[in-house]
Amino acid sequence: MPFLPALVLLAACNPMDAEVSGSYLAYLAKGSSENLTRLERSGETVAEQAEGLGLAAVDCRDLSGLEPDAQTAERLPGAEFEANCLDEAGDAKALKYYTWLDDYAYWRKEGAFAPEGDVQAWRTEAVITPEGDFQLTVHVDVDGIGDLRFGWSIDPDFAPTVCDDTADGTGAETRAVDGDWLAGWRASAEASGMTGQLWPLNAGGYQINPSNTGVYWYIPQEWMSGTAFARFEDEQFFSHPTDYADPDGVPLYQTMYAGSSYPTPRANGPEAYLTWAENTRIHLGTSASQPAEEKGITDFADIGQSDFAPKLLVEDNSWRPADVEGTEGASGFDQWLGVMPGWVRIDNPEAIEVGSSTPVTGEFQIYLEGVAAASKILVKGNFSIANIREDKWGYDPVLEERKMEENGTPSCGSTAATATE
Repeated sequence: MPFLPALVLLAACNPMDAEVSGSYLAYLAKGSSENLTRLERSGETVAEQAEGLGLAAVDCRDLSGLEPDAQTAERLPGAEFEANCLDEAGDAKALKYYTWLDDYAYWRKEGAFAPEGDVQAWRTEAVITPEGDFQLTVHVDVDGIGDLRFGWSIDPDFAPTVCDDTADGTGAETRAVDGDWLAGWRASAEASGMTGQLWPLNAGGYQINPSNTGVYWYIPQEWMSGTAFARFEDEQFFSHPTDYADPDGVPLYQTMYAGSSYPTPRANGPEAYLTWAENTRIHLGTSASQPAEEKGITDFADIGQSDFAPKLLVEDNSWRPADVEGTEGASGFDQWLGVMPGWVRIDNPEAIEVGSSTPVTGEFQIYLEGVAAASKILVKGNFSIANIREDKWGYDPVLEERKMEENGTPSCGSTAATATE
């Protein structure tokens, strides 16, 4: 189903449906951030205001072609180039995170300023949307910049199905796609030492054809279990979905291989696939088998914030029925791994309902990218949602059903038979 942030009009000025704790870290790109442009309209440069606003300068540009004095003049004031950007040998760090932290990152070209802090919400809203999605929205006041509004939306009863003609051609019936996705994701969470139910924020996700990197395979809407959204004062952001890769495809993460060659470890046997999944967890510091001191993305902590360690979870698809056998044919999700920068984990999903008397508890992490600017935002935290309301301002959810009935279109009813692929 579509994931659109619900429009919530409320009589109360500042509803507080949930208690949320956590931290945020944003990178506002120097050359394109509207927030930084607005700050400079005061007549002072952002660098001159940075200390008072708590903005950390991040500048990993290679300025070795300039004379020392010119390098000093060009580097963003306050940026710690050697500490943030170089390893002990003096080489550029091979970071474990996204390409926006490697040599192609925007602040390696122009620099950025990084506001960071604790999530101290002044407004929280928890609703069930007309589409049946569960949504949490949080507002945080960031000193000197303004309101940071972020949130996530998930489908509590996520269970993709496909509608097929009946055998006699007189109607339609539903069947499950790949079985129980929520159970599979729960197992992925357990592999990282987590309990409860996990939802990847995978809306907008795609795979890249390993044989033709110009071809993108977007996942269908029915397979999208959740999304995130944010607006940071003057800047709009969109959710970065789960990234998918196979061992011989386009590696969206550094060293995502496990020594197996195309056409994927699944084709080489289930043990090879599981080894690949576990090696990826270990590489990202999110394996339940790792000692606590080895967990977390330590390289990320060197870029402006010492205590912000994102938790990248691995989507292990070993539970899916294989779409193809052997080494021939196109691979599906069952042959791939997903790495989740955004996810929601809930301890007690059975309590998700309007007016529930039991607080819904859990944790989340979201990663978002600027719509018009090269800015980025990461937020992680915990929540306890004591009040869930019905959003009454969305569109009529039964309009599609009425139109199908008016046009005589066969519908997949609740009594239709189901089967697993």
